[in-house]
Amino acid sequence: MKKSLKSFVIVGMVLIGLGGCNLLKPEFVDAQEARIMENSLKETVKNITRDANTPEEKMEKIFYFVRDQIPFDFLDNSLMSAEEVLAAGRGSCMHKAVLLAEMAKEVDIPARLHFMWVSKDALQDLLHPMSYFFWANPFLHTYPEVKLKGKWVPMEATFDRKLHEILLKKGLNFARYPERRDISIQFSESGVMGAQQLTAVKGKEPIYANALIPLKKMIESLPWFKKELHTWALRRSSGWLNQKVKTP
Repeated sequence: MKKSLKSFVIVGMVLIGLGGCNLLKPEFVDAQEARIMENSLKETVKNITRDANTPEEKMEKIFYFVRDQIPFDFLDNSLMSAEEVLAAGRGSCMHKAVLLAEMAKEVDIPARLHFMWVSKDALQDLLHPMSYFFWANPFLHTYPEVKLKGKWVPMEATFDRKLHEILLKKGLNFARYPERRDISIQFSESGVMGAQQLTAVKGKEPIYANALIPLKKMIESLPWFKKELHTWALRRSSGWLNQKVKTP
């Protein structure tokens, strides 16, 4: 009881000291802006895949675009559309998963979202230390799957090449563990598995969906103070990641 009370007091002090945030804050986008964003997505996909002929060639172009042109970063809105992610130009797992899936669908490649429970070790060294301390364990990780040659394969593009190389050089995150250092983030028709998947929690069933509904339901089920704390953790970690981790 004392431990729970102490944790609640700490959370309260953090939130009061740093101000409230809202993980589910509404995004007001008028119809005209929405059309522009949608057209931008379609045009981007068209330009990326212009010289590609087969579904596999198109998927390779899309994969590398999402992997490297949308660098990994934390955003405080976890439920952004593909168009919003493209406009933001950065994002974490769920943002990049949504974008890649929608871009794949634009060229008639079936795509879906795969939700899985992973240990918070997946975000070790990426979150600010205090944010990492308060982070949910396990948490819901999201990555896209696409259908190539009649088979569903993972197409995780969460870590951009630059971040992947920095983590290897500094021995951080997945690179802390020798057995994980050889993981490839290069495109393959048989799929690309991210380092986050290696921290999967056993006994937890995967969830498949065409949108972020499972994540939305999970967020909405949280007590208000956990929503606020989660959003604060994301905001705190974005600047820290770029200053402390991404600097070569």
